Amino acid sequence: MNQEEALIFSSISLVLSIILSYLSWRRYERSKSLMWFFWFLGFVFYFIAALEQEIFAIGYCNYPLAAIYMFIVAELVLVLSLGSVQQVPEKWKKIYYYYSAFATAVLIITIVYKPFTIVVNYAPTNFPALPAGASSMVTIPASGLILFLAARALLFKGNKAKMISTILAIVILGFGGMLSASGFVLALYLSQIFGMSLFLYGIS
Repeated sequence: MNQEEALIFSSISLVLSIILSYLSWRRYERSKSLMWFFWFLGFVFYFIAALEQEIFAIGYCNYPLAAIYMFIVAELVLVLSLGSVQQVPEKWKKIYYYYSAFATAVLIITIVYKPFTIVVNYAPTNFPALPAGASSMVTIPASGLILFLAARALLFKGNKAKMISTILAIVILGFGGMLSASGFVLALYLSQIFGMSLFLYGIS
């Protein structure tokens, strides 16, 4: 991927993240629902990640930026799942809170353990093994939880077309992250654009 392509894709992701943050905040303002508050925070994290991608695309990266990026891209999925988990019984919610705190602590330890860089050819794809493994402790359970709860909602209530859109968004974003970690650079940006577009339809 060249610099121009990285700038175009990161700019599109940045615009979509701003729109999603705004729409989810409006939903929270109307409902005062904790679910929508967490979803708003998740999309704010998306905005931060997209902003960092824009910085990487202009050719600048250092360890603090790389560390923040690795933390944000894992935690944004976790924060979105904390919104979804509001619909489960209190007992299971607390268990998930404890696991989330543990996984986040492990992620932070692996990130600060040793300096690293993540940018190759203007894109964040060179993920070090230790933080990447800790990141999967956060993202895999969080994505699975969102998928399960979205599928359950699809069966029992809600706008099915929009729920399907949300489910597909999670799948696309998850696979995009895994493919980009394996060296498929374009998958990172395409998954963000298609995934966030589906999210946009799902929550609008």
